[in-house]
Amino acid sequence: MELFNKAKLIEESDKGRYVEATDILKPGDSLFSENSFASIPLENFLYKKDYCFNCCKYQISTEQQTSEQPKSTPGFPFQCKYGCNMWFCSNECADGMVHQLECSFISKFVELSLKHDCDASISLLALRVVMKNKVASEVFEQTVGKLTNQKSIFIQNNKSFLDKYSKLFDQVYLIVKSENSELSSIFNKEEYLEVVCSIFVNSFAGLSNNFNRTPISNGYFYKAALLNHSCEPNTFFSIQNSTLEMRVVKDINKGEQIFDSYVDLLLPTIERQKILLKSKNFVCDCSRCTDITENSRFVSSIHCIFCKDETNYISPKVKYDDKTKILKQVWSCSKLTCQFNKKNNNKNNQEFLNILSDVAKFYDFINNDLLFKEEKKEEGEEQIQPMVEPILNRLVEYETNILSKLHENHHCWLLYHLRLSKLFERFSAVFNSFDYLSQSIQHYKEIARIVECVIKSPSSEIIDSYYHLARVNEKYLLSLINQRNNHIKQLEKQKQRDTTIDIDSLNKDIKNLLKFINTTYKKAYEMALICYGNFKPKTLLLNALVEKSNFSSSN
Repeated sequence: MELFNKAKLIEESDKGRYVEATDILKPGDSLFSENSFASIPLENFLYKKDYCFNCCKYQISTEQQTSEQPKSTPGFPFQCKYGCNMWFCSNECADGMVHQLECSFISKFVELSLKHDCDASISLLALRVVMKNKVASEVFEQTVGKLTNQKSIFIQNNKSFLDKYSKLFDQVYLIVKSENSELSSIFNKEEYLEVVCSIFVNSFAGLSNNFNRTPISNGYFYKAALLNHSCEPNTFFSIQNSTLEMRVVKDINKGEQIFDSYVDLLLPTIERQKILLKSKNFVCDCSRCTDITENSRFVSSIHCIFCKDETNYISPKVKYDDKTKILKQVWSCSKLTCQFNKKNNNKNNQEFLNILSDVAKFYDFINNDLLFKEEKKEEGEEQIQPMVEPILNRLVEYETNILSKLHENHHCWLLYHLRLSKLFERFSAVFNSFDYLSQSIQHYKEIARIVECVIKSPSSEIIDSYYHLARVNEKYLLSLINQRNNHIKQLEKQKQRDTTIDIDSLNKDIKNLLKFINTTYKKAYEMALICYGNFKPKTLLLNALVEKSNFSSSN
């Protein structure tokens, strides 16, 4: 069975398993497409109508459904008739044998997952895999059944994680046995825990198509799990419903290893390593992780407190201690002769330690969702003003006292721009403010710049940042057009030319902005062609936006 296009799976005793190109691969080439062995919506979407409980297909809400349409019309959500209350897109998904087997256990797994602090979507996906193995054992054994589950490593490094799911299973089993002793015979604790471990190591998250990179599903895929990880990947995967496609985003030579990424590439090395160690049981040794500047990305870099030259930065090398099982950062200046690099100076310098402490405080503040929660749409200027002023003042203080000491690509700057871009966009609507909208645009521009500097190859992160930059500029464009039209009406009323109003200048600004919007949408579209191909929802939408903005700018 051929697994990949122009690539092959290799297994060696010294190197382990990896995928290697058998021919030259170019950006936009499709490496493979596969359906998951099993998929499930994430915990936040389990009891909602948004995504089918079986295939994770996005569903049209019932509010959009007309009274003439039956509840089971494909594409319109309806609830399970067997009693689990989950939502489905079609009879095929709702009446399948796997769901009939799992249905009576679903509510028990969800309830006890909450009790034992387990992820309900993980526990249910493991249940589904176990049940599907009962009816499709041959497919299981030829695909995901071959994948490593690393259970022994989880027991060694993260036993508390496995204990939670073990207790969950024990309680479900006792309940099922008391209700139906024959039904309990299909449960096997060892099998269930092995599947849980394998899902943690080998599953892939599907993202929404709304340009916000919202995780919506978890899928158990075989081919995708065969690719090794790198923080400098040469492929990109996307998931539509329960189908994953892996596409090439960099030139790959014949004989070169093909890599995917298992983590958010916008995160600093220390955070990526923590995630990989906790969920995948390994520490990455790619070129980005082993370089203190992350291959000139400077995501964690701080202006050197000793060097007068502002081009020198203190950056961390992340090391893993095999004995203590702890990741630590060893900081050094890019200038080898810098005083900071002298023995123990980086450990004892109070100014440097204060900066690290301030950065930690900033992370706590900027990640506080309660502070930055979006206000209700009906709330106006009087309700919002008292709430936002302290937040904005605090952010200005952080920018002056902390962020100014960091490299412009530092992860703190990205979080700062993400928060303020949304805040100012929101304020522009509430206060009908041209200035707030302008500030929002500047933050969106910085987001696009940082994301492109950090990712460095076509990705959903860059596509989404370009989309939002163009989108918010469209709002600005409408404001300019309204401003121009109001001036024209004013001049018509006065029947004379007001020299303080330059209509020609406004028309020029409008034309230039249209050109910028079109160019930005085009950048996103060209990357979408590489990452998703021609006919995926985001590609089609971006193509329509390119044509729309190009048509407008030519008239």
